[in-house]
Amino acid sequence: MAVLFVALLWMLRTCAYRYRWLFGGTVSLFLLVLGSTVTQIQWDKIHCDWSSEKKVYRGVVQETPVEKEKVMVCKVKTEDRQVLLSVYKDSLSQTLQSGDNILFYGKIRSPHNAGNPYEFDYASYLLRKQISGTAYVYAGYWRVMDKPRVLSIKQQALACRDKIVGCYRQWGFKGEEFAVLSALTVGYKEELSDELRESYSVAGISHVLALSGLHVGILWFLLGYMLRPFCRNRAMRILKWIVVTLLLWSFAFVAGLMPSVVRAVIMCMLVELGTLGGKRGKPLNILAIAAFSMLLYSPFYLFDVSFQLSFMAVLAISLCYKEFYRIRFIRNRFLRYIWGTTIVSVVAQLGTAPLVMYYFSGFSLYFLLANLLVAPLIPVIIYLALLAFVFAPVAELHHCILFMLEEVIKCLNWGTWTISRLPSAFIDSLYLSSLEVCLLYAFFMLGLYYCCLLYTSPSPRDTR
Repeated sequence: MAVLFVALLWMLRTCAYRYRWLFGGTVSLFLLVLGSTVTQIQWDKIHCDWSSEKKVYRGVVQETPVEKEKVMVCKVKTEDRQVLLSVYKDSLSQTLQSGDNILFYGKIRSPHNAGNPYEFDYASYLLRKQISGTAYVYAGYWRVMDKPRVLSIKQQALACRDKIVGCYRQWGFKGEEFAVLSALTVGYKEELSDELRESYSVAGISHVLALSGLHVGILWFLLGYMLRPFCRNRAMRILKWIVVTLLLWSFAFVAGLMPSVVRAVIMCMLVELGTLGGKRGKPLNILAIAAFSMLLYSPFYLFDVSFQLSFMAVLAISLCYKEFYRIRFIRNRFLRYIWGTTIVSVVAQLGTAPLVMYYFSGFSLYFLLANLLVAPLIPVIIYLALLAFVFAPVAELHHCILFMLEEVIKCLNWGTWTISRLPSAFIDSLYLSSLEVCLLYAFFMLGLYYCCLLYTSPSPRDTR
């Protein structure tokens, strides 16, 4: 890396333009070595040869434990490694919190699969989540130490999210309304039932339950509208960029710093930064910078399903939206909005369809109907949730906002349930290999190239 860096500095000063290919190749090689080095460093932090016998370990609970049928599952950091600890569920284990220092006695094993044919590769999944081992601890073989809790930034973010979820409970939300509200606003999905997840998945709008660029974009649009007066001069635009950046990162912090939210915030921040000089950056360059920054921090993001779906959706929209949008010009403003929304939904689904079929073995046929009829309720829910916090001190107005918020969520759930029950709403048993996914994306790129040639080439009338 040092040799390549020195070579880059030398070429910047001495090489002529005709040798630009040499500079580009050296940059690519430098980034390849950098990525390989970072990946190896991260892997060394995960890989561990655990003892074959039971031992006493000291650890810190990293996230709020998840309650299962018989155990409390919590992520614990011990010996500079993260371990998925299953603690026998009782009244004591249910009091575990993020940041607790615990002492436990057990046997930690590296992630492994059951060995059944065609089973889910659970071991690789845990390793990509930076989980080095798993352990089961019985009651009486662990205890919380008296050492004070010390929360990391990620733990503080999750604690802040739990407080907001607690506010929803205090306001009287429960059942499906509480689960959807928590998922849409702060990414808390533990309360989502299997039936509710299936309805959203079959309807083709399961992406709204996972915080992503859609939610960040809604908040960004609101901030841009409210701070429109700050665009008069350069100093005001700088102040606007600072305010928008701080608020968007605050939202990402409350959402637990999820990869999809971090990606969207980085992109919005870069777009706002480009407007300071009166220019708009190219979407592909901004997307590449966001991906590079996140992968430099953690290369294992590349194997995260939400990361892949999020980036492929944005990549498809960046490449194809203009080409599809200009197929037909619509003068009516409302119809033009419907046309634009339709194009975004279709392009995003096309961009993620091969990955959806690869990971979930199915595809929704009514995704366009759901995105046109149901998805427009998402901004309404997010804005009402923000108003509920703003007007919390005003009792009567607060109750009115909560009533409207609950009714809108009921409409969202009812619309999703209705669409998911339509005949042939979902095609299942679609099993694709990695090669078939690549072929589908190649076919998609060829189709896009053909559309570009078709609509950019002059017609015979224009030639005459």
